[in-house]
Amino acid sequence: MKIKKIKKRSKILVRARLIAEEVELNRKEYESLTIEDLKIRTDYLIDGLANNKFTLDDIIVDAFSIAREIIYREHKLLAYTVQMMGAYVVHCGDFAEMYTGEGKTLTILLVAFLNALMKKGVHIVTVNEYLVQRDAEFAQKAFEKLGITVGYNTSQLNKQTKKEMFARDITYTTNSELGFDYLRDNMVRSMDEKVIRELFFVIIDEGDSVLIDEARTPLIISGNPKEDYSLYLDVDNIVSSLQEEDYFIDVESNTISLTDSGAKKVENYFGLKNLYSVESSEIVHKVTNALMAHYVFANGREYLVKDDKIYLVDQFTGRILEGRSYNAGLQQAIQAKERVRIEPENVVMATITYQSFFRLYQRLSAVSGTAMTEAEEFLKIYNMVVVKIPTNRPIIRIDKADYFFGTKKVKWNHVIEEIVNRHKKGQPILVGTSSVTDSEIIHDRLQQLGIPHQVLNARDNSKEAEIVKIAGQKGAITISTNMAGRGTDIKVSDEVKSLGGLYVIGTERHESRRVDNQLRGRTGRQGDPGESRFFTSLEDSLFKRFATDRFAKASQKLEEDFFDSNFFSRMLDRTQKKVEGLNFDIRKNLMDYDHVLSLQRELVYKQRDQILLQENNYKIIQNMAKEYASNLVYSLKDKDNSAIIDSKAFVKIVNEEFLKFNYFGENDFDNIILDSARDFLLELFDIIINKKIEILTNINASNVIGEILLVNLDQKWTNHIDKMTKLREGVNLRSLEQRSPLNIYIEDGNNLFEKMKSDIVRDVINGICKLSLPNETAEITDALDMAKIKQFDKKKCKTFSDKQTNQTIW
Repeated sequence: MKIKKIKKRSKILVRARLIAEEVELNRKEYESLTIEDLKIRTDYLIDGLANNKFTLDDIIVDAFSIAREIIYREHKLLAYTVQMMGAYVVHCGDFAEMYTGEGKTLTILLVAFLNALMKKGVHIVTVNEYLVQRDAEFAQKAFEKLGITVGYNTSQLNKQTKKEMFARDITYTTNSELGFDYLRDNMVRSMDEKVIRELFFVIIDEGDSVLIDEARTPLIISGNPKEDYSLYLDVDNIVSSLQEEDYFIDVESNTISLTDSGAKKVENYFGLKNLYSVESSEIVHKVTNALMAHYVFANGREYLVKDDKIYLVDQFTGRILEGRSYNAGLQQAIQAKERVRIEPENVVMATITYQSFFRLYQRLSAVSGTAMTEAEEFLKIYNMVVVKIPTNRPIIRIDKADYFFGTKKVKWNHVIEEIVNRHKKGQPILVGTSSVTDSEIIHDRLQQLGIPHQVLNARDNSKEAEIVKIAGQKGAITISTNMAGRGTDIKVSDEVKSLGGLYVIGTERHESRRVDNQLRGRTGRQGDPGESRFFTSLEDSLFKRFATDRFAKASQKLEEDFFDSNFFSRMLDRTQKKVEGLNFDIRKNLMDYDHVLSLQRELVYKQRDQILLQENNYKIIQNMAKEYASNLVYSLKDKDNSAIIDSKAFVKIVNEEFLKFNYFGENDFDNIILDSARDFLLELFDIIINKKIEILTNINASNVIGEILLVNLDQKWTNHIDKMTKLREGVNLRSLEQRSPLNIYIEDGNNLFEKMKSDIVRDVINGICKLSLPNETAEITDALDMAKIKQFDKKKCKTFSDKQTNQTIW
């Protein structure tokens, strides 16, 4: 498998270089063309694609040549060979790993221009709204002269403006806003309200951050509160009083549970006989969340308290995850812990993971400076081969060996000492921290020393690009939470180069080697000199998660000293690989479970679109009527003779639920077999529905029936998501069934989906039958009399299938 991947990467690189060389050979020809000539050639390519004269692969060289030339004329930036190679890899639907400073922005522009010629819409996903607008303006200045329109999508835009932006050939957006727009599009009451026209081709800048780091937290749109939240405070009171012996933290999986003593304390507090009984499931759920909030999550790491609110923090970038919150009550548990206003737990109306969403595109591709360490995951989950693009100039950055310290206190002293010494000679310094709290420790120490510096973290990232731009200036000191500020190059002057370039200090090894490499990669761009070093203590979280007595003894021996040890370096590498494997398993597990809901979600969303697109949904109603008739007569079998209908129950439902007046007598249904009763119901539904449509008139009837369909579909789907969430949470507790939790989830989830479909069918047909319209009783009675509906064959059929064969939505 590994050999095959290497061969594929090699083939792609060879082809990419050939394409780039051909574009380079065209340079003089395209240099001599006017902008009008370039537009004529662009229009020729667009027309040829529209009329199937050629494919995108046929015109790669021509398209790259046009795009390269127009970008150079407008911005005086000429794409390098390696940038064109990267663009080809991205066009192939793969992942281009390009070192920091190699010009990913131009790479993306080249491939975006090529695919925009299809006029189906290219979506470019980037990490924040500042970069969305900046890069869109950059592309717009070049491409709109050739008739290629460029737009951008941010959270501040209204629905109509969003729709206009997505109608353009190239649209820049953030991953979260794009995902939320997709979910909102599948909650509209009219197709005209949708803002995204098509999921054709997406290019994800900083693809590792979006597809891996943020993939563990699904996007959620919530509705009205579903319950009282006062219980959260009671649970918080008991959980906050627990001692260390009352709970157990599994450091490898980062999970927590009560010990026997902890469970006993909770039982005593709430007056329960058995905490783990079915009746106590709500308290168990809330206690688990409170344990996570108090003993696993920390302010400044997983979340921030700001303006009396809880904001989620991306642990990999240090950025606030705008519009995101923990679901299933965890957000409320954190709010109770921090004593901020507790918001009622909302109903999840729509949800999707990034894994599921981005795989909906016809073609998915990505670019980043660090992806090779996660190559296996990109291949397995997203079917993308990670291809390492060579650098334009050799890398001369020096990555020095880690310094190891016994305690954090000693480490911070040496970090400050290092900053002061380097600052004295004017060398710019970028300090990467793993949390907001750590960045503020350094900030406070430097303030006390009167050393000027900039702090870039999740508390205020609105000006991150401006701060990062000047991080390479002489004497600059920039403290950054992980990789906040990615997407902006740090450029250094010749004077700074003579001082050794930008010096990067890492204050803690991250659990992912990729994130460490991101920090190192901020220095030494385009062959510039640079230097990096990590300062690591045996009290850092990575050591703590896998700590042994051996490390504790080493910590005591070190005291104020430090050392560079191959043993610890190798141990760190092994630990990081182990944690990366655990995190991959978590994301893979999330995807496996979400795949069940994803298939169901696609069916529901396709059904919604069908309802919205059709002027007359009568065919859907007919299919529902058939399903409902079969389900209903099956549920009304006579207790003494399962081959016939229970006539008393049947006549009651027909008169009271469907007709709303007494037309049939109990004797009318004596000894009727189930199939005959089903056929009778179908004829009855046909008469009732047609009469109601006639009274409403066709135009009004289409609107009314469409609304009934959508309201029921949306309500039942929302309830279904809630049930699936609870099923997902509780499935691991069913270990006595001797089956894998995933298989239990799949089976029970499919049963719940079938139940949801049956409930929709029932409520839609009942809803139409219960519509109160003028003169309907007389009209329906006449129609029943004319149809002689009482004269049906009581023994038409002798068999009835218990098996439901309807495997699709109507």
